[in-house]
Amino acid sequence: MKSLLTKKSGQAAVELAIFGSLILLAFSMLLMYGQRLDNQQQVKMEAFRRAMQKAYERNGSVSYTLKKEGRTFNLFSGFGQGQPSTVGSTASVLWQKGLPGDQNNETSESYAFNAINDQEVGSVNSKGLPRYPKIQINAMGNKSDVWVPVSIYSEDQQRKEFASNTVTKEESPSGGIVNTRKSELSDTITTTPHVRMDITEGDATKDSGHYVPDPNYVYENESYTFTDSSGNSQNKNVVVVPGTTLGAYATDDNRVDYRENTGTPNTISKERSWQTDN
Repeated sequence: MKSLLTKKSGQAAVELAIFGSLILLAFSMLLMYGQRLDNQQQVKMEAFRRAMQKAYERNGSVSYTLKKEGRTFNLFSGFGQGQPSTVGSTASVLWQKGLPGDQNNETSESYAFNAINDQEVGSVNSKGLPRYPKIQINAMGNKSDVWVPVSIYSEDQQRKEFASNTVTKEESPSGGIVNTRKSELSDTITTTPHVRMDITEGDATKDSGHYVPDPNYVYENESYTFTDSSGNSQNKNVVVVPGTTLGAYATDDNRVDYRENTGTPNTISKERSWQTDN
């Protein structure tokens, strides 16, 4: 009888060790997924709010792309390091009070903003990404000059990350065993955008069939000739949009966030100590 109880207790301990670990792993994976989903939802709402504010200020059409660099919980990473995570969203808002655009001229106004965390990329005079003119033909056949922002079609990203973990134990006859776990992290992200401009002439007349023509792109460092609605021609050069460099830093609530980094990469240190008896 005693032998039978011992076997059952041993079997229960083994089952608890196996299935308990699997349950903890499942909860950890669920936590990782939930945190990323929550971050994505926050970025969507923030991108829309920023786009709405910009559109209200400029009385026109605004497209706002927001990316957030951060670190999320990861069961398999080192102490306090987490996993690099990038989430993003784009929102477009048209806000019109009276006539669209600047009330002092007849040009249509549209803007595009691109931001990584709180740093706007390539913003020109607080008007977002560089804008260039093209011709738009309305439904009545009248030509007008419109200013359209460039679009970012690709990005190059370089990440320099250093992480280390150390665990020490100090034992003394009177003080017991002092365990110390320490981690260090430095992370620098450099993002270089590449832009292009669609110079295709828009035609909304009935004879055109209201179709959307294929785009005709002019890429960065390339030029095109623009002939305005009055017949005047001029050359336009699509400029290179400068990139951005972000570095990791520790927030007041002991989280890891990213901000503009122009100097030596910052090193984040986290340390935890606990004591056990001999």
